[in-house]
Amino acid sequence: AVAAALLAFVFGAKPYLSTELYNDTAVNLEYLSPWAATHQHVSRGSLYPFLYSVKEAFPTAPDGYDKKETAALLAEYEDADIPEEQKVNVVGIMLEAFADFSEFDSIEFAQDAYAVYHALEEESYTGDLVTNIFAGGTINSERAFLTGCSTLYNWRSATESYPWYFKSQGYETSGDHPCYDWFYNRRNINTYLGFDTYRFVENHYTQFTGGGVAYDEIFFRELTADLTERLDSGVPQFSFSITYQGHGPYDTEQCWWGEVEDYIGNGELDEASRNILANYLGSVMDTQTRLAEFVDVLRAREEPVVLIVFGDHMPWLGNANSVYQALGVNFDLATEEGFYNYWSTRYLIWANDAAREVLDFDFTGEGPDLSPCFLMGHLFDRLGWAGDSYTQATKEVRNAVSVLHNGGRYVENGVFTDTLSDEGAELVRRFRGLEYARSR
Repeated sequence: AVAAALLAFVFGAKPYLSTELYNDTAVNLEYLSPWAATHQHVSRGSLYPFLYSVKEAFPTAPDGYDKKETAALLAEYEDADIPEEQKVNVVGIMLEAFADFSEFDSIEFAQDAYAVYHALEEESYTGDLVTNIFAGGTINSERAFLTGCSTLYNWRSATESYPWYFKSQGYETSGDHPCYDWFYNRRNINTYLGFDTYRFVENHYTQFTGGGVAYDEIFFRELTADLTERLDSGVPQFSFSITYQGHGPYDTEQCWWGEVEDYIGNGELDEASRNILANYLGSVMDTQTRLAEFVDVLRAREEPVVLIVFGDHMPWLGNANSVYQALGVNFDLATEEGFYNYWSTRYLIWANDAAREVLDFDFTGEGPDLSPCFLMGHLFDRLGWAGDSYTQATKEVRNAVSVLHNGGRYVENGVFTDTLSDEGAELVRRFRGLEYARSR
């Protein structure tokens, strides 16, 4: 029967590979999670998901890909070691749905909701991060940052990444996500990406939550304790963690963080919209407080520590973006303002005094707009590290075309555009080949 089904697949594969058809097939959400790939496979039997997944086993090479050319490009560079005297500890935190709403004039803030974050920005190197996702799809920003690749694949074995590079330099690699380990298959894929240890609900946070996800009060407390112990060991650390607290949707019937009037006026909004917006602002204000406390711990350390923080995407604010619409936020993607309102968050790079002294860089000022896939490479540039051969081979493109959006928009030499110069187009073509080779 299996052989017959496979023959049918070979001669009539289109229905089995259809994403639309796969998504339309019934699932039992009462017992299975829509976010767990294995649950979704179970809900559709065994043979159909197997046939559907075949396409993931054979990733398609990008247009113009030349295997020999790409190999020759990489062969021009050798992996470079981090100088011993520059081996600072690197800590990354991706904040769930964290965005700076102070830029939206239509919100009537009852207080300065971003005062703590802006104070941290004042002592950091900051910029706009242009993501490929909106209100969901966290792993796109996450794994682009960890791999340096814009096009991502469903990895099933060890793949080249920045955690692997740090390991090759004698670093320990660790992280926390106070959600479930099956969420986006992080339990397996984080291992493929080179993490020595990663803590989730199942192997750590359940003791504090009774099996549920943990919010920032617990997350930052536990990350601080773990990182303190690791820094005390004297072994250089690369830590990358992801919060959960900002995850939508946000309650429409009540404000979880006090009173709506503590956060906004906006009397023109209906009650549900006011609750959504107040819940979001209450969450990000709490996150800022926890983050600032975490920074103060790093500030006091004698070991050099560099911290990089960014939001993964803009938040959900009502079905069909109802709250954004009611506020009159420009989401016209044909305009530069609308594009940035929809797709961009912020990044900041902060360093304690020990790291500033070691690296001879003050870590302040405004950096360029960046795609998540270029954020780590840009960090290496600021640290004065050459990095592995991939980081070196892609330096020219990230310096010239710093934003490479999946929607066909770019920032080339600081200018927002949908049409690259001939030089820019050639650099992007080469980059597509390099990332394809790296991901495989």
